[in-house]
Amino acid sequence: MMARVFAMLASLALAAMASAAAHAAPQIYSYRVIHSLYGEIGTYTNVVEQNGDDTRVDSELHIAVKILGIVVFRQEARRSEYWRNQRLVSFDGVTVTNGDKIAIRGEARDGGFAVTTPSGTHLAPADVHPSNPWCAMILNADVMMSTRTGKVEHVRVTGGEKESVAFNGSTLRLHQYEIVSDRHQFVWLDDSGVTVAFRTEENGSPVDFVLVSKS
Repeated sequence: MMARVFAMLASLALAAMASAAAHAAPQIYSYRVIHSLYGEIGTYTNVVEQNGDDTRVDSELHIAVKILGIVVFRQEARRSEYWRNQRLVSFDGVTVTNGDKIAIRGEARDGGFAVTTPSGTHLAPADVHPSNPWCAMILNADVMMSTRTGKVEHVRVTGGEKESVAFNGSTLRLHQYEIVSDRHQFVWLDDSGVTVAFRTEENGSPVDFVLVSKS
């Protein structure tokens, strides 16, 4: 009897350990947002939670551009991505720019990914990736959806070679990728695949997102 009890307890302990391993603690990546003209203008955070083959990514953006102490531009955003087996299942995002709100919804259906924006719903390819480069897998795409507007466009991702890049007053050797569509964007990864920085453009001016902490 005691042997059966011990065997049952051992089985339960192993099951609990397996469940804990599958449901890893959330990984938090915090970035500084730096504009080429206005300097540091805000923060960006990705919280990545994995549970087996499922992944949830929650993002927050807080930007305020000030001139002579007066806020001339403000943008706030909250977005959630749900992935299963590296395929986007759903997306919810709200971006408020100077008081104007844009809500984006997306879900896998009808053999594609339906994206709903204020202008209507359209069906994107099933393998579309959001423009949030939270991991290296995002770069394995030729179609991307803007997390701010919901616009879907074909992209060309090139690179991967190590380059010397200067961030936070120090020079790092990082894998550099270029994303080309109607504009050029860059993503820099370290050897473990962590996104150390990425760059986008706003009205022709580069805006860098630079990792300051991960936990």
